[in-house]
Amino acid sequence: MTPTVQPTTAPPSVTVPTAVATPAKAQKADKAAPEPVVQARPVEVPKKTSVDLEEGIKKIEEIVKRMNQEMQSQKRGLNFSFDKTINTHVVTVTSVNSGEVIRQIPTEVVVRVAHNIEKLKGVLFDGKY
Repeated sequence: MTPTVQPTTAPPSVTVPTAVATPAKAQKADKAAPEPVVQARPVEVPKKTSVDLEEGIKKIEEIVKRMNQEMQSQKRGLNFSFDKTINTHVVTVTSVNSGEVIRQIPTEVVVRVAHNIEKLKGVLFDGKY
C-alpha cells in the first residue's frame, strides 16, 4: 500500500518594495539636500563641591572607626586607618600580646615617600615658595 500525498497550496508570496540607492544616486541625493547644521550647546556638569568631599571623608572615617571597633571586640591585631594626605587606606597588623607591628600595608617607607612627594608637589605646582 502506498501512501497518498495530497498537494499543498503554498501561501501567497508577499513582496516588499525596497529602495536601493546606487553610489552615484546616493551622492547626488547628498548634494541636493544639505545636512542641517547642529550647533554645540554647553552641557552643565555637576561639579564636586567641598561639601561632597567632606561628607565622603566623614563616611570613610566612620567606616574605619566601626571596623577598628569590630577588630578590637574580636581581639584581632588589625588596625585600619585612612591617610588624608595621600588619600589611601593603611592597614596595620600588630601582635595582640606585645603590640608590636608585624606588618603594615602599604609599608611605612611607602607612606613616607608618598608624603614627601605630596610636599614636593606643593612646592612645584602650588607656588608656595
